[in-house]
Amino acid sequence: MALELFIERGFEQVTVTEVAEAADVSVNTVYNYFPTKEDLFFGLNQPMEASLAGIVRQREKGESLLTFLRQLLLGSLEPMKAIPSPEQDSTREQVFRVIRESPTLQARGRQMTESVEEDLAHAFAEDMGTESDDIVPRLVAHLILTLYARIFAEYARRRLKGESSEEIHAGLSAMVTAGLDLLAHGIDASGDTEMVV
Repeated sequence: MALELFIERGFEQVTVTEVAEAADVSVNTVYNYFPTKEDLFFGLNQPMEASLAGIVRQREKGESLLTFLRQLLLGSLEPMKAIPSPEQDSTREQVFRVIRESPTLQARGRQMTESVEEDLAHAFAEDMGTESDDIVPRLVAHLILTLYARIFAEYARRRLKGESSEEIHAGLSAMVTAGLDLLAHGIDASGDTEMVV
């Protein structure tokens, strides 16, 4: 119900009181679950990467971190093989539109990303046996979250182009593989490409 209100009228134009009335609950009940209106919106549209740090911490002891990340990211693409209904496509695009039109949601989205990156960097640091402020786990966390952001931006772009689910899945899989190969081998591991600044 809340999502329909946000889609219909825009995020800034809907109050928590109106959301509570539409759901037939008290305003206090809404705030018990969602401390802010931004949390309410993103609680209904939770980014997949929000639980990454917990997932990393639960991986089996002795399993290669890179192998784990490759399986995790490629596995996250599997639902994209399914052909979405026109209604699902429409809802997803309208959610993106609400975010694009709301500076408040964009700012909260950046805060969430920073928080997730911090948690993920801590998880990687624990795994690597380094300090939490070491540059390596922070760079790895940033790369993984950048990959997630690009996956979903590219997914939306390819859907608008009218590509099939199979084409989209293949393209995104190649993107993940390229990103993780960079992580595995470094920027000039091939020895035949020199970066010019």
